[in-house]
Amino acid sequence: MKKITLLAVFLITIIACKKSTSTTTNNDIKPKVETASVEISDSIKALFDSIVYKVAQTNGCKMKAVIKGPNTLPYYSGLDARTNTKPSEFDELFEIGSCTKIFTATSILQLVEQNKLELDDYLVSILPNNDLYKNLLDIDGKNYIDSVKVINLLNHTSGLPDYVESDEDKLIAHYSDPSEKFTYEALIEMAKGNPEKKLFIPGSKFEYCNTNYILLALLIEKFSKQTYQDYVKAHIINPLELKNTYFGSLYPENKRPQGYYKGKVALMPFTLAGPAGEILSNLDDMQTFIDAWNKGLLFEDPNTIKNVKSQDFQTMVAGAITYGKGIINIMDLSYGHGGQSFGYQSYVGSMKSNNYSFVFYVDDANVSSWYPAIEISSLLQEIE
Repeated sequence: MKKITLLAVFLITIIACKKSTSTTTNNDIKPKVETASVEISDSIKALFDSIVYKVAQTNGCKMKAVIKGPNTLPYYSGLDARTNTKPSEFDELFEIGSCTKIFTATSILQLVEQNKLELDDYLVSILPNNDLYKNLLDIDGKNYIDSVKVINLLNHTSGLPDYVESDEDKLIAHYSDPSEKFTYEALIEMAKGNPEKKLFIPGSKFEYCNTNYILLALLIEKFSKQTYQDYVKAHIINPLELKNTYFGSLYPENKRPQGYYKGKVALMPFTLAGPAGEILSNLDDMQTFIDAWNKGLLFEDPNTIKNVKSQDFQTMVAGAITYGKGIINIMDLSYGHGGQSFGYQSYVGSMKSNNYSFVFYVDDANVSSWYPAIEISSLLQEIE
Protein backbone atom coordinates (compact mmCIF):
# COMPACT_ATOMS: atom_id res chain seq x y z
CA MET A 1 0.00 0.00 0.00
CA LYS A 2 2.97 2.27 0.29
CA LYS A 3 4.63 4.87 -1.89
CA ILE A 4 6.97 3.86 -4.74
CA THR A 5 7.20 0.30 -3.44
CA LEU A 6 3.45 -0.02 -3.36
CA LEU A 7 2.29 0.02 -6.76
CA ALA A 8 -1.01 0.41 -9.09
CA VAL A 9 -3.80 1.91 -12.66
CA PHE A 10 -6.48 2.01 -15.40
CA LEU A 11 -8.01 3.90 -18.31
CA ILE A 12 -11.00 4.32 -20.57
CA THR A 13 -11.81 6.86 -23.26
CA ILE A 14 -15.04 8.82 -23.13
CA ILE A 15 -17.37 7.33 -25.73
CA ALA A 16 -19.07 10.00 -27.82
CA CYS A 17 -22.30 8.09 -28.21
CA LYS A 18 -23.14 6.94 -24.71
CA LYS A 19 -24.69 3.57 -24.14
CA SER A 20 -27.99 3.26 -22.34
CA THR A 21 -27.53 3.50 -18.58
CA SER A 22 -26.97 0.17 -16.81
CA THR A 23 -26.80 -0.51 -13.10
CA THR A 24 -25.02 -3.83 -13.43
CA THR A 25 -21.98 -5.18 -15.18
CA ASN A 26 -21.63 -8.44 -17.03
CA ASN A 27 -22.15 -11.24 -14.52
CA ASP A 28 -21.06 -13.93 -16.97
CA ILE A 29 -17.37 -13.13 -16.74
CA LYS A 30 -15.94 -16.26 -15.12
CA PRO A 31 -13.08 -17.43 -17.37
CA LYS A 32 -13.62 -20.82 -18.94
CA VAL A 33 -12.17 -23.71 -16.99
CA GLU A 34 -8.80 -24.52 -18.46
CA THR A 35 -8.56 -27.97 -20.04
CA ALA A 36 -4.95 -27.55 -21.15
CA SER A 37 -2.51 -30.27 -20.24
CA VAL A 38 0.57 -28.69 -21.79
CA GLU A 39 3.46 -28.17 -19.40
CA ILE A 40 5.65 -25.09 -19.45
CA SER A 41 9.07 -26.09 -20.77
CA ASP A 42 11.71 -27.38 -18.37
CA SER A 43 14.10 -24.61 -19.41
CA ILE A 44 11.60 -21.88 -18.50
CA LYS A 45 10.79 -23.66 -15.24
CA ALA A 46 14.48 -23.78 -14.32
CA LEU A 47 15.01 -20.09 -15.05
CA PHE A 48 11.85 -19.18 -13.16
CA ASP A 49 13.04 -21.24 -10.17
CA SER A 50 16.38 -19.45 -10.24
CA ILE A 51 14.69 -16.05 -9.93
CA VAL A 52 12.54 -17.22 -7.01
CA TYR A 53 15.40 -18.96 -5.20
CA LYS A 54 17.72 -15.98 -5.60
CA VAL A 55 15.23 -13.58 -4.02
CA ALA A 56 14.52 -15.91 -1.09
CA GLN A 57 18.14 -16.85 -0.42
CA THR A 58 19.54 -13.34 -0.82
CA ASN A 59 17.01 -11.87 1.60
CA GLY A 60 16.45 -14.77 3.99
CA CYS A 61 12.72 -14.83 3.37
CA LYS A 62 9.99 -16.90 1.74
CA MET A 63 8.90 -16.35 -1.84
CA LYS A 64 6.12 -18.15 -3.69
CA ALA A 65 5.19 -17.61 -7.32
CA VAL A 66 3.24 -18.97 -10.26
CA ILE A 67 3.42 -18.56 -14.04
CA LYS A 68 0.91 -19.69 -16.62
CA GLY A 69 0.38 -19.43 -20.36
CA PRO A 70 -2.98 -19.12 -22.14
CA ASN A 71 -2.81 -22.83 -23.06
CA THR A 72 -0.59 -24.26 -20.34
CA LEU A 73 -0.90 -25.63 -16.87
CA PRO A 74 0.28 -23.31 -14.10
CA TYR A 75 3.80 -23.82 -12.78
CA TYR A 76 4.47 -23.02 -9.12
CA SER A 77 7.81 -22.27 -7.54
CA GLY A 78 8.83 -21.38 -4.02
CA LEU A 79 11.51 -21.39 -1.39
CA ASP A 80 11.46 -20.64 2.33
CA ALA A 81 15.01 -19.55 3.08
CA ARG A 82 14.27 -19.34 6.79
CA THR A 83 13.93 -23.12 6.95
CA ASN A 84 15.72 -23.90 3.67
CA THR A 85 12.71 -25.85 2.42
CA LYS A 86 10.72 -25.88 -0.79
CA PRO A 87 6.99 -25.58 -0.13
CA SER A 88 4.53 -28.14 -1.42
CA GLU A 89 1.44 -25.98 -0.88
CA PHE A 90 0.75 -22.74 -2.74
CA ASP A 91 -2.78 -21.80 -1.69
CA GLU A 92 -2.09 -19.71 1.41
CA LEU A 93 -3.28 -16.12 1.72
CA PHE A 94 -1.02 -13.10 1.52
CA GLU A 95 -1.55 -9.35 1.68
CA ILE A 96 -1.63 -8.04 -1.90
CA GLY A 97 -1.10 -4.42 -0.84
CA SER A 98 -1.42 -1.95 -3.69
CA CYS A 99 -2.44 -4.65 -6.15
CA THR A 100 -5.79 -3.71 -4.59
CA LYS A 101 -5.66 -0.57 -6.71
CA ILE A 102 -6.45 -2.57 -9.86
CA PHE A 103 -9.71 -3.66 -8.23
CA THR A 104 -10.50 -0.05 -7.32
CA ALA A 105 -9.62 1.32 -10.75
CA THR A 106 -11.62 -1.43 -12.48
CA SER A 107 -14.64 -0.51 -10.36
CA ILE A 108 -14.38 3.13 -11.42
CA LEU A 109 -14.12 2.17 -15.08
CA GLN A 110 -17.17 -0.06 -14.78
CA LEU A 111 -19.11 2.92 -13.41
CA VAL A 112 -17.84 5.00 -16.33
CA GLU A 113 -19.25 2.36 -18.67
CA GLN A 114 -22.55 2.67 -16.82
CA ASN A 115 -22.49 6.44 -17.50
CA LYS A 116 -22.44 7.20 -13.78
CA LEU A 117 -19.41 9.47 -14.16
CA GLU A 118 -16.69 10.40 -16.65
CA LEU A 119 -12.92 10.48 -16.44
CA ASP A 120 -12.88 14.21 -17.17
CA ASP A 121 -15.35 15.01 -14.39
CA TYR A 122 -13.98 17.40 -11.79
CA LEU A 123 -13.81 15.87 -8.32
CA VAL A 124 -15.46 18.81 -6.55
CA SER A 125 -18.36 18.74 -9.02
CA ILE A 126 -19.27 15.09 -8.46
CA LEU A 127 -18.20 14.81 -4.82
CA PRO A 128 -18.79 18.25 -3.31
CA ASN A 129 -17.52 18.51 0.26
CA ASN A 130 -15.84 21.73 1.34
CA ASP A 131 -14.74 20.35 4.70
CA LEU A 132 -13.10 17.34 3.06
CA TYR A 133 -11.09 19.46 0.63
CA LYS A 134 -10.18 22.36 2.91
CA ASN A 135 -6.40 22.95 2.79
CA LEU A 136 -5.89 19.69 0.89
CA LEU A 137 -4.24 21.19 -2.20
CA ASP A 138 -3.16 24.72 -1.31
CA ILE A 139 -0.03 25.85 -3.18
CA ASP A 140 1.44 29.29 -2.47
CA GLY A 141 -1.87 30.50 -1.14
CA LYS A 142 -3.94 29.20 -4.05
CA ASN A 143 -6.34 26.25 -3.84
CA TYR A 144 -6.05 23.87 -6.80
CA ILE A 145 -8.56 21.24 -5.66
CA ASP A 146 -11.06 22.53 -8.24
CA SER A 147 -8.68 21.34 -11.00
CA VAL A 148 -8.53 17.67 -9.95
CA LYS A 149 -10.29 15.28 -12.33
CA VAL A 150 -11.14 11.59 -11.95
CA ILE A 151 -8.37 10.67 -14.39
CA ASN A 152 -5.86 12.52 -12.18
CA LEU A 153 -6.81 10.27 -9.28
CA LEU A 154 -6.47 7.10 -11.36
CA ASN A 155 -3.01 7.84 -12.76
CA HIS A 156 -1.54 9.76 -9.83
CA THR A 157 -1.36 13.19 -11.46
CA SER A 158 -3.67 14.90 -8.94
CA GLY A 159 -0.99 16.77 -6.98
CA LEU A 160 -2.60 15.66 -3.71
CA PRO A 161 -0.50 14.73 -0.67
CA ASP A 162 -0.19 11.13 0.49
CA TYR A 163 -1.41 10.24 3.96
CA VAL A 164 1.46 7.88 4.81
CA GLU A 165 5.09 8.65 5.50
CA SER A 166 7.82 7.50 3.10
CA ASP A 167 10.09 6.31 5.93
CA GLU A 168 9.00 2.68 6.30
CA ASP A 169 10.56 2.21 9.77
CA LYS A 170 8.70 5.23 11.14
CA LEU A 171 5.49 4.24 9.37
CA ILE A 172 5.45 0.71 10.79
CA ALA A 173 6.41 1.92 14.26
CA HIS A 174 3.74 4.62 14.21
CA TYR A 175 0.93 2.28 13.18
CA SER A 176 1.90 -0.76 15.23
CA ASP A 177 -1.63 -1.63 16.36
CA PRO A 178 -3.22 -3.82 13.63
CA SER A 179 -6.69 -3.38 15.15
CA GLU A 180 -6.65 0.41 14.76
CA LYS A 181 -9.55 1.74 12.67
CA PHE A 182 -9.42 4.57 10.13
CA THR A 183 -12.26 6.10 8.13
CA TYR A 184 -11.70 7.44 4.62
CA GLU A 185 -12.24 10.94 5.95
CA ALA A 186 -9.63 10.40 8.67
CA LEU A 187 -7.07 9.29 6.09
CA ILE A 188 -7.70 12.44 4.06
CA GLU A 189 -7.23 14.55 7.18
CA MET A 190 -3.94 12.73 7.77
CA ALA A 191 -2.86 13.70 4.24
CA LYS A 192 -3.37 17.36 5.03
CA GLY A 193 -0.95 17.10 7.96
CA ASN A 194 1.72 14.98 6.28
CA PRO A 195 4.99 16.96 6.69
CA GLU A 196 6.41 15.25 3.60
CA LYS A 197 3.63 16.31 1.27
CA LYS A 198 4.73 17.20 -2.26
CA LEU A 199 1.94 19.28 -3.76
CA PHE A 200 1.79 20.21 -7.43
CA ILE A 201 -0.70 21.58 -9.95
CA PRO A 202 -3.02 18.78 -11.10
CA GLY A 203 -1.96 17.20 -14.38
CA SER A 204 1.52 18.72 -14.35
CA LYS A 205 3.44 15.58 -13.26
CA PHE A 206 3.25 12.12 -11.65
CA GLU A 207 3.56 11.35 -7.95
CA TYR A 208 2.34 8.03 -6.54
CA CYS A 209 -0.26 8.82 -3.89
CA ASN A 210 -2.54 6.51 -1.90
CA THR A 211 -4.92 9.38 -1.11
CA ASN A 212 -6.10 9.29 -4.73
CA TYR A 213 -7.55 5.82 -4.25
CA ILE A 214 -9.31 6.75 -1.02
CA LEU A 215 -11.15 9.45 -2.97
CA LEU A 216 -11.94 6.97 -5.76
CA ALA A 217 -13.57 4.70 -3.18
CA LEU A 218 -15.79 7.57 -2.07
CA LEU A 219 -16.84 8.00 -5.70
CA ILE A 220 -17.57 4.27 -6.01
CA GLU A 221 -19.76 4.43 -2.91
CA LYS A 222 -21.62 7.51 -4.10
CA PHE A 223 -22.43 6.30 -7.61
CA SER A 224 -23.01 2.61 -6.85
CA LYS A 225 -24.95 3.26 -3.62
CA GLN A 226 -22.98 0.39 -2.08
CA THR A 227 -20.01 0.24 0.22
CA TYR A 228 -16.68 -0.05 -1.57
CA GLN A 229 -16.30 -3.64 -0.35
CA ASP A 230 -19.82 -4.64 -1.39
CA TYR A 231 -19.37 -3.20 -4.88
CA VAL A 232 -16.07 -4.99 -5.49
CA LYS A 233 -17.53 -8.25 -4.18
CA ALA A 234 -20.60 -7.99 -6.40
CA HIS A 235 -18.83 -6.92 -9.59
CA ILE A 236 -15.39 -8.53 -9.43
CA ILE A 237 -14.83 -11.07 -6.65
CA ASN A 238 -18.10 -13.00 -6.91
CA PRO A 239 -18.43 -13.07 -10.73
CA LEU A 240 -14.84 -14.36 -11.02
CA GLU A 241 -15.48 -16.87 -8.23
CA LEU A 242 -12.45 -15.69 -6.27
CA LYS A 243 -13.04 -18.00 -3.32
CA ASN A 244 -9.87 -16.97 -1.49
CA THR A 245 -10.00 -13.19 -1.86
CA TYR A 246 -11.05 -11.08 1.12
CA PHE A 247 -11.00 -7.57 2.49
CA GLY A 248 -8.56 -7.47 5.37
CA SER A 249 -10.75 -5.13 7.40
CA LEU A 250 -13.56 -7.72 7.25
CA TYR A 251 -11.38 -10.80 7.78
CA PRO A 252 -10.97 -12.49 11.19
CA GLU A 253 -7.92 -10.99 12.88
CA ASN A 254 -6.86 -14.33 14.36
CA LYS A 255 -6.70 -15.91 10.90
CA ARG A 256 -4.72 -13.24 9.08
CA PRO A 257 -1.45 -14.31 7.43
CA GLN A 258 1.78 -13.34 9.14
CA GLY A 259 4.33 -11.30 7.24
CA TYR A 260 7.58 -9.65 8.24
CA TYR A 261 9.56 -6.45 7.96
CA LYS A 262 13.31 -6.89 8.20
CA GLY A 263 12.74 -10.34 9.69
CA LYS A 264 10.31 -9.21 12.40
CA VAL A 265 6.56 -9.83 12.37
CA ALA A 266 4.74 -6.73 11.10
CA LEU A 267 0.96 -6.42 10.94
CA MET A 268 -0.77 -3.58 9.12
CA PRO A 269 -4.02 -1.96 10.25
CA PHE A 270 -6.08 -2.92 7.20
CA THR A 271 -8.20 0.23 7.36
CA LEU A 272 -5.00 2.25 6.97
CA ALA A 273 -4.71 0.76 3.49
CA GLY A 274 -8.40 0.50 2.58
CA PRO A 275 -9.13 0.74 -1.17
CA ALA A 276 -5.46 1.56 -1.75
CA GLY A 277 -4.23 -1.80 -0.40
CA GLU A 278 -6.31 -3.89 2.01
CA ILE A 279 -7.11 -7.05 0.03
CA LEU A 280 -5.97 -10.56 1.00
CA SER A 281 -5.75 -13.22 -1.69
CA ASN A 282 -3.73 -16.20 -2.92
CA LEU A 283 -1.75 -17.02 -6.04
CA ASP A 284 -4.53 -18.80 -7.94
CA ASP A 285 -7.16 -16.14 -7.31
CA MET A 286 -4.84 -13.34 -8.33
CA GLN A 287 -3.91 -15.20 -11.51
CA THR A 288 -7.60 -15.70 -12.30
CA PHE A 289 -8.15 -12.00 -11.72
CA ILE A 290 -5.30 -10.70 -13.90
CA ASP A 291 -6.16 -13.13 -16.71
CA ALA A 292 -9.79 -11.94 -16.69
CA TRP A 293 -8.67 -8.30 -16.56
CA ASN A 294 -6.26 -8.83 -19.47
CA LYS A 295 -9.01 -10.39 -21.62
CA GLY A 296 -11.34 -7.49 -20.88
CA LEU A 297 -13.85 -9.77 -19.17
CA LEU A 298 -14.41 -7.26 -16.38
CA PHE A 299 -15.77 -4.68 -18.82
CA GLU A 300 -18.81 -4.50 -21.10
CA ASP A 301 -17.12 -2.58 -23.91
CA PRO A 302 -14.04 -4.19 -25.55
CA ASN A 303 -12.65 -0.70 -26.17
CA THR A 304 -12.32 -0.16 -22.42
CA ILE A 305 -9.47 -2.63 -21.93
CA LYS A 306 -7.83 -1.46 -25.18
CA ASN A 307 -7.81 2.09 -23.91
CA VAL A 308 -6.63 1.09 -20.44
CA LYS A 309 -3.62 -0.57 -22.04
CA SER A 310 -2.76 2.30 -24.35
CA GLN A 311 -3.70 5.68 -22.86
CA ASP A 312 -2.94 8.05 -19.98
CA PHE A 313 0.35 6.48 -18.91
CA GLN A 314 2.79 8.58 -16.92
CA THR A 315 6.51 8.05 -16.33
CA MET A 316 7.11 6.35 -13.00
CA VAL A 317 10.73 5.29 -13.52
CA ALA A 318 12.41 6.85 -16.54
CA GLY A 319 12.98 4.41 -19.37
CA ALA A 320 11.53 1.46 -17.49
CA ILE A 321 8.13 1.86 -15.81
CA THR A 322 4.98 3.82 -16.56
CA TYR A 323 1.68 4.10 -14.69
CA GLY A 324 -1.78 4.35 -16.23
CA LYS A 325 -5.30 3.94 -14.92
CA GLY A 326 -4.50 1.73 -11.95
CA ILE A 327 -2.04 -0.32 -13.97
CA ILE A 328 1.75 -0.46 -14.34
CA ASN A 329 3.61 -1.09 -17.58
CA ILE A 330 7.06 -2.64 -17.00
CA MET A 331 9.50 -1.94 -19.84
CA ASP A 332 6.64 -2.29 -22.33
CA LEU A 333 6.62 -6.02 -21.51
CA SER A 334 3.83 -6.54 -18.99
CA TYR A 335 0.80 -4.90 -17.43
CA GLY A 336 0.22 -5.33 -13.73
CA HIS A 337 0.69 -3.88 -10.30
CA GLY A 338 2.90 -4.32 -7.29
CA GLY A 339 1.94 -4.15 -3.67
CA GLN A 340 3.50 -3.66 -0.27
CA SER A 341 1.89 -4.04 3.11
CA PHE A 342 3.75 -3.99 6.41
CA GLY A 343 4.62 -7.67 6.01
CA TYR A 344 4.54 -8.49 2.29
CA GLN A 345 5.69 -7.48 -1.17
CA SER A 346 3.80 -8.82 -4.17
CA TYR A 347 3.23 -8.41 -7.88
CA VAL A 348 0.64 -9.52 -10.40
CA GLY A 349 1.30 -9.20 -14.12
CA SER A 350 0.15 -10.17 -17.59
CA MET A 351 2.45 -10.21 -20.61
CA LYS A 352 1.71 -7.97 -23.59
CA SER A 353 3.12 -10.29 -26.26
CA ASN A 354 1.88 -13.76 -25.37
CA ASN A 355 -0.72 -13.41 -22.55
CA TYR A 356 1.37 -15.37 -20.06
CA SER A 357 0.67 -14.22 -16.52
CA PHE A 358 2.57 -14.30 -13.25
CA VAL A 359 1.91 -13.70 -9.58
CA PHE A 360 4.31 -13.77 -6.67
CA TYR A 361 4.70 -12.68 -3.10
CA VAL A 362 7.57 -12.28 -0.68
CA ASP A 363 6.83 -12.45 3.05
CA ASP A 364 9.13 -9.57 4.02
CA ALA A 365 8.04 -6.03 3.16
CA ASN A 366 11.64 -4.84 3.08
CA VAL A 367 12.35 -6.94 -0.02
CA SER A 368 11.57 -5.04 -3.22
CA SER A 369 9.19 -6.60 -5.74
CA TRP A 370 10.73 -4.71 -8.66
CA TYR A 371 13.64 -7.05 -9.33
CA PRO A 372 11.59 -10.25 -9.61
CA ALA A 373 8.79 -8.48 -11.53
CA ILE A 374 11.26 -7.22 -14.13
CA GLU A 375 13.15 -10.52 -14.29
CA ILE A 376 10.00 -12.61 -14.68
CA SER A 377 8.59 -10.24 -17.31
CA SER A 378 11.84 -10.49 -19.26
CA LEU A 379 11.85 -14.28 -18.96
CA LEU A 380 8.26 -14.75 -20.13
CA GLN A 381 8.82 -12.35 -22.99
CA GLU A 382 11.17 -14.95 -24.56
CA ILE A 383 8.35 -17.51 -24.88
CA GLU A 384 6.88 -17.61 -28.38
